[in-house]
Amino acid sequence: EAAQRAMDDAKARMETEKQNNKETIAQVDELRSWAACFDVANNETKHMIVARLIDRVEVSRDYRIHIQLKISVEQFLEQSA
Repeated sequence: EAAQRAMDDAKARMETEKQNNKETIAQVDELRSWAACFDVANNETKHMIVARLIDRVEVSRDYRIHIQLKISVEQFLEQSA
């Protein structure tokens, strides 16, 4: 019975991970389509694309800039390979 519960829990976690993976793939595909359009886009469209990519920008003393993206580099590289 304990083994059955552990197996059910593992299946539930696997399904959750599959859903997360599908969402990540969709985000990467969306990112690629933006990149294709970015070079030929007008300034308003470029602004919209950048707003969808960047989560936040922090500027601290001595003008140190930290940019937090909405997708990690690892996620992007994993899907690009």
